[in-house]
Amino acid sequence: MTGAVIFDRDGVLAEFDLDRTRQELGPLLPFGLEQFGAHLRSWAAGGRAVTVTDAASERVFWDAFWEHLCGQQGLGEDVRRQLSRFNPRRTLRAFPDARPALEEARRRGYRVGVLSNFTLFDLPGSLEALGLGELVDVALSAAMIGTAKPAPEAYRAITRALGVSPEACLFVDDRPECVEGARQVGMRAWLLDRRERGSGEGLLHGLGELFQD
Repeated sequence: MTGAVIFDRDGVLAEFDLDRTRQELGPLLPFGLEQFGAHLRSWAAGGRAVTVTDAASERVFWDAFWEHLCGQQGLGEDVRRQLSRFNPRRTLRAFPDARPALEEARRRGYRVGVLSNFTLFDLPGSLEALGLGELVDVALSAAMIGTAKPAPEAYRAITRALGVSPEACLFVDDRPECVEGARQVGMRAWLLDRRERGSGEGLLHGLGELFQD
């Protein structure tokens, strides 16, 4: 039976480049990144946001958000145009061990999946921007499947899309509850903790440890 390795994106394959985001948005906004994030989360949770499932809906989402934010904050049309040219995918950068891990998974004959709860980016498009898209067979976000980890259906959705059973999967996430959710449906699952130095079964400090024989 063909197996699969399934990765979370944020904290596992990629991280947010806050310095670059601050450089690009800082001159245009009347507040810092923390307040910007609060405005974005509040607006997205308010039922007014477009569901992001592909590149077109991602563009619609961000255009609508910038229009809302500029109206709320009294920012002019010139600022709105500049904000609309901002590419949110550039706020992500791949960890150095991400591509080698995906390449090694494929070399060993595994199918590769990405399962993310982050709903504000087109997930396949973000992986392409990170230079990882060609190595991923299936990428599903909570917006695409209508449910989020650690709900069992989130894991089952990606195993169906990959054509494998949960028992034939390795799963890697940086959130303990998502790792436990994977284990509950029968996957072998690893917690990736890039910041701590603890040890124990099922704990990784980097993706280079995943395929150590």
